[in-house]
Amino acid sequence: MMFINSNKLYFLFFVLFFASCNNKKNTDLFGKKEMFSNYADNLIIPSYKEYGIALNNLKTAFDDFNTNTTISNLEALQTAFLNTYQAWQNCEIYDKTAPADAIMSLENSNYYPCNADSIEAYITRNDNSVAAVQNKKKYFKGLAAAEYLLFSRTLTQQQILDRYTISSNSTSYKTYLASIIINLKTIQVKISDDWINYKNIFVENISTDASSAFSTMVNSIAQRTDDLKRMQVGTPAGYQGNVATATVKPKDVQAYYSNHSIEYMLLTLENMKDVLNGKGAIDGKGLIDYIRTLGYYSTLGGNLADDILSQIEICKTKVNACAPDYSETIVNNKSKADALFLETKKLLVLIKVDLPSSLGVSINYTDSDGD
Repeated sequence: MMFINSNKLYFLFFVLFFASCNNKKNTDLFGKKEMFSNYADNLIIPSYKEYGIALNNLKTAFDDFNTNTTISNLEALQTAFLNTYQAWQNCEIYDKTAPADAIMSLENSNYYPCNADSIEAYITRNDNSVAAVQNKKKYFKGLAAAEYLLFSRTLTQQQILDRYTISSNSTSYKTYLASIIINLKTIQVKISDDWINYKNIFVENISTDASSAFSTMVNSIAQRTDDLKRMQVGTPAGYQGNVATATVKPKDVQAYYSNHSIEYMLLTLENMKDVLNGKGAIDGKGLIDYIRTLGYYSTLGGNLADDILSQIEICKTKVNACAPDYSETIVNNKSKADALFLETKKLLVLIKVDLPSSLGVSINYTDSDGD
């Protein structure tokens, strides 16, 4: 019988332990940290930066309008606003990341429809300071409130301008709008600043727990899909959860006053596709690439990655069928809105049920209408 002395035994144990540790370090053949670095550096941080630039341009356009309140400056301000609202579409999908979630970014930046009657009442009584607007509920501030103050489906450009010139509340209109813009910028700066410290936490936590990057990204994308199905498509078309009702609400669409609801639906879907693919200024690793390596099938019966991307394209086709005015389509050709709702419902199942199941993460936000 051969005996191994204790020194050799300890040495052998050390070698095996060291090799085991090295093997553990090398198990991530896909490169999850690389993927989440791509999300942080190539998509999330640049999106908030571009949104910040758009907000700066909006503030400059407002200052010009405030100094010289003319039709041409109103049009320049409207254009700057639409550019800002477009830039926001690339940020909203990250609402469940810690920096945005902590400041309740969505509720403060883009809850719609706004409550126009209450906004008018606040303006009438000069309840319009930055602090006052900041502390108001979600119905009275953010991009939707600013859109109401800058656009109309019934007023001419001159009549909109009259709000800010000959109206008895002209000064208060300007102050309220300025306060909305300042609050939006404050939120954007806070999120961008917080990402400086949060980035390493985000990239390093590649587990599947509730605070992990996997959970954060999946919950963010699922929440955005939920909002597409419910807020952008369903509620205006008369759906309560998944139940169709006889009461349609065409004024509840996103960007009703400027009639950009179709454009923003398409931007939502295109951004969702880019985020899933990890495609920003460069085309890096994304969740679609990762779930391809897992080989999961979806509830639709095909490869999960392919079915998600295919369903996004189907939704885009159905959105285009509702163009150019979703509010008008809801009233005059509701079957097209119903068809769109059905496809967004299928997309939500893929994103909110199949995707987290394939990755082993849980949906940790709540909604009131089910899937």
